[in-house]
Order: sequence, then C-alpha cells, then structure tokens
Amino acid sequence: MAELSIIIPIREGGNPEVTLRSLERQTYRDFDIICSWDHGRGANHARNAGFRLTNTPFVLFSDDDIDWHPDALQRLVSTLKANPKASYSYGAYTMGGRVYCDRPFDAARLKRGNYISTMSVIRTEHFPGFDESIQRLQDYDVWLAMLAAGHVGVYCGAEIFTTKVRNGITYAPDSQTYEQAFEILRRKYGI
Repeated sequence: MAELSIIIPIREGGNPEVTLRSLERQTYRDFDIICSWDHGRGANHARNAGFRLTNTPFVLFSDDDIDWHPDALQRLVSTLKANPKASYSYGAYTMGGRVYCDRPFDAARLKRGNYISTMSVIRTEHFPGFDESIQRLQDYDVWLAMLAAGHVGVYCGAEIFTTKVRNGITYAPDSQTYEQAFEILRRKYGI
C-alpha cells in the first residue's frame, strides 16, 4: 500500500499531462494516482469520488495543470510527519510571475481570508470532504471546516509548484463571485 494518494480531478476536455509528467520526476515515490472525471458535476464531485477510492494515510488533491517541483511531495510529506499536531502541510506556488501561499500557518489570519492552496497534503483521517454545493472557494471551505474541528496546517517553507494563469476546474462562467462565495463561508463558519 502506498503512503500517499494523489487525486487529480479532470473536467470534460481536460488533460492531466503536465501534472503527470511532473509527478514522474518526484524524488518521493510512495504514492498512487487517481484520475477522477467530473462528468459535468464539478471539481468537488470529482475530488470526493476520487477520495472514496483512497486507503492511504495521506491524500493530495492536485489540479490537472500543476507543474510540481521535483522535491515537492518529499517536502510536503516530511513536513507533515515532522509536525504530528498538524493535519495538513502546504507550500507556496508561482502563477503568472507572482508567488502565493508563502506564509506560516495562522488561524486568525485564515479566518480573514484564504492563503492555503488546494494542493496540500492532508491526513486522510482528518479530511472533511469537499462541500459539493459550494461553487467557489472550495479549498477555503475545507480549511475552515478543518479549523472548526481543531485541525491546523503547517507551511513547508518552500515553493512547491508553478501553474499558468487559467480558468481551472473550479471555474464556471455562471459561478458565484468571490464576494458571494466569501459571504456564504462567513455565514457558514461565523467569521
């Protein structure tokens, strides 16, 4: 049995080639890959369907256009193992020449806004599932649900991937605005 399951949600017409090639170059090798098609039901459906197939202690959700640095998985898994009180580990990434998610975990800051990528390694036993009724800020919803359950994250201290500016699998032209989605989460978690 592998230690880590990597779930790649794919929408109709999607192609995980970039992600799969970067996973081939990983220094950490104890993982399996689950490609999960959304069948028009959205990224959260695909992620949850893939998660139901896992039986590993750790899980990672990776979009299908992520170019992982060769040491990314090693950094994420070793950081999580070295911090037994943490439920997930995350790292920074570059998109469009700008760096994101490059700060240490801070629960108070997280309640004010998301700074943690979906592409994080999570302890399987602590994963609450993606809320399939939420159209935007799905990752933020997961981190807030975990925080409400007493689960915290840890920053691995490094950039772990790059990606192009794009309309990813969670984008839909008729989806909620950022402000609408944030208001839904604000009410849901009382933040």
